[in-house]
Amino acid sequence: MKLQPRKEPRQARSKAMVDTILDAIARVLVERGYAKTNTNLVAEAAGISVGSLYQYFPNKDALIFALRERHVTHMLSLFEEVVTKMNGEGSLVGDFEALIDALVQAHLLEPELNRILEEEFPAFNLPVSSNLRLRFFEAIKSVLSKHRSSLTTPDIDVAAFVVQRMLKALINAVVLTGPTGVNAGSVRSEIMPAVVGYLTAERKH
Repeated sequence: MKLQPRKEPRQARSKAMVDTILDAIARVLVERGYAKTNTNLVAEAAGISVGSLYQYFPNKDALIFALRERHVTHMLSLFEEVVTKMNGEGSLVGDFEALIDALVQAHLLEPELNRILEEEFPAFNLPVSSNLRLRFFEAIKSVLSKHRSSLTTPDIDVAAFVVQRMLKALINAVVLTGPTGVNAGSVRSEIMPAVVGYLTAERKH
């Protein structure tokens, strides 16, 4: 199935149109879920014709894929902003508290949309673009490199990869799929020991 847009918006007007379409499918998805969402409903919600929508996106899944990319890009921007503001005096725990807070807050901005994009979209196992994933990896690696002397992990690249996957899994579990009574606030403090414990655990050589 084709998931790439028909054409990339280059002019301001085209970019505004694509944003309007993606805003519309976000609303329709939250209201109706994946199964009951279709391009006709999205076009109606965007205030455009289906033909205009098809100029940019070939099908519903391409729309959702683009929405997911935009959503991840936004979360990445918040994450990178936190990393950029870190100074040389911050502790390992303090820096990761800031990172985890940023990710949790980003997920909580649109929790229902997050849930749909992660759980209902049939292609949710498809990776986000390699560039976005690499930027997340590099941001985490920069923080680990800053605290290299405090870590017991022998390979900083492996550690950055593991932490990247841990944060995604733990935060998704808390924000998206936690059972009744389990929420981001109650579990946030438990994520820190899991991450820092991995990074500083005694290792047998």
